[in-house]
Amino acid sequence: MTVNNSGENTRNLMTREQFLSLIKDLEIPDGEIAAGTRARWNSLCKPIGSFGQLEFFHQRLAAIEGTTDPDISPRALFIFAADNGIVAEGVTQSGPEVTAQLMRDIVGRKSIINIIARDTATTVIPVNLGVRDLNEEDGIVHVPISPDGTKNFAETEAMSEAEMMLAIQLGYELASEAINNGYKLLIAGEMGMGNTSTSTALLAALEETNAASICGRDAGLSDEKFLRKQEVIAAALQMHNLSPDDPMTALRTVGGFDIAAILGFYSAAALNKVPVILDGLITQVAAVVLKQLQANISHYIFAAQRTSEPGCELALRSLGLTSILDLDLHQGEGGGALLALPLFDRAISIYRESTICEASDVEFDELYDRP
Repeated sequence: MTVNNSGENTRNLMTREQFLSLIKDLEIPDGEIAAGTRARWNSLCKPIGSFGQLEFFHQRLAAIEGTTDPDISPRALFIFAADNGIVAEGVTQSGPEVTAQLMRDIVGRKSIINIIARDTATTVIPVNLGVRDLNEEDGIVHVPISPDGTKNFAETEAMSEAEMMLAIQLGYELASEAINNGYKLLIAGEMGMGNTSTSTALLAALEETNAASICGRDAGLSDEKFLRKQEVIAAALQMHNLSPDDPMTALRTVGGFDIAAILGFYSAAALNKVPVILDGLITQVAAVVLKQLQANISHYIFAAQRTSEPGCELALRSLGLTSILDLDLHQGEGGGALLALPLFDRAISIYRESTICEASDVEFDELYDRP
């Protein structure tokens, strides 16, 4: 695909209606597979249910993949980066130039995310959706929708319909290509100054809640800027008067290219029966938008963490998910999802390598010492 800097695509662009038609028949994962996997867990030489949520994670993986022996290797983390016009309102501690530098650090393997990815055997794929001052650096997937990112949603709509659909389509195609290349688990990370403002505004609109009540401080935001952030988001939502019944218009109006691309990314993964792990607020809000469009998406996603962003609790409740970690993180880039990933690996290895208890007529309480 060839994309120019105006965000125009040289081939047919998926319409909103075509996308909705694509995802409308997403089925719930196979419950019989989950039951068969649970039966084997219960036959292992251990107390029934002793690994709690790890057993449940594994059963969900099995149902998604359609096999009682799920596999999540190899896996990939796509980091979707884009600038956000709302930064012009003074709602962030740093300017947009930081995004480009962080992307260069990832390519140079100097970023913290590179360390965690290496330790979890995860491929990192940075994607430039519209980061100013980020040229044709090697090691980055360059698909700029607009060279300067989205527009300032405090003044106008963040993106056009064509830009939103291009971002969704790019995310969808990148996930589809990764799956075709053999990746069995996908993670979406994000990067871009101002994207907690876009995600907070979008979540507040969809959940019809007071934006100030779910607005976070980011990293080191001063009292003055924190108040400014709350006021800007509240005023913008009042100006746009968005409806929770039209989530895609809400996304187009106050969202970011990263959120739109992640929405498409998750859609492709679910339709191809590949599990995904959510990271923090921005990725969770992308999933909330998608769930408004296709309720079955929650069956295909796992929530790695509840971050220090107060909106996470609301987003996870909307998705019907419980976070795996609660470490007060606000790292972004997919870091929380990678920290949770080893728990999935351990569940798989326990299931595969443990001994089956042959003494089926012996109670588990007799096999283990009890206090």
